[in-house]
Amino acid sequence: MKRIFLIVTSVLIALSSYSQMTKEDITANYFIEYQKDPLAAYGKLFSNNKWMASQQSTIETNKIKLKDLLDQLGSYHGVEFITEKQAGPSYILKSFLAKYDRQPVRFTFILYKPKDTWLLQNVIWDVDVDVELKEAAKIDRLRANWE
Repeated sequence: MKRIFLIVTSVLIALSSYSQMTKEDITANYFIEYQKDPLAAYGKLFSNNKWMASQQSTIETNKIKLKDLLDQLGSYHGVEFITEKQAGPSYILKSFLAKYDRQPVRFTFILYKPKDTWLLQNVIWDVDVDVELKEAAKIDRLRANWE
């Protein structure tokens, strides 16, 4: 009986602390798990968002797409923060660069705090960072010509 009580108590403590995660905790925990197992980390991402419970088939499809991408990139070498943008204090975009042998992968997280708990609303990954860098360089080149 004591053992069951300890297990139930441990689970409740874990769940309550998970629901109290900050927006920093969500992304930091993701990349800690990602380093060990990227697909398992992705599978856990939406676990505190009850609205995503019905989207398990989409999550599984995205895991397959992520696996296909990562299989082509070589070894993982860590993550770098890119930027954070806000559309008010309760709706935030955070972007990170996961470094691989072949090329980086950008992960963009959309986080939403409807009341008192941060939820991951969406995560997008892409490998098009170079396109945006080239576009930014063009604008900088134009500015330099004007000065």
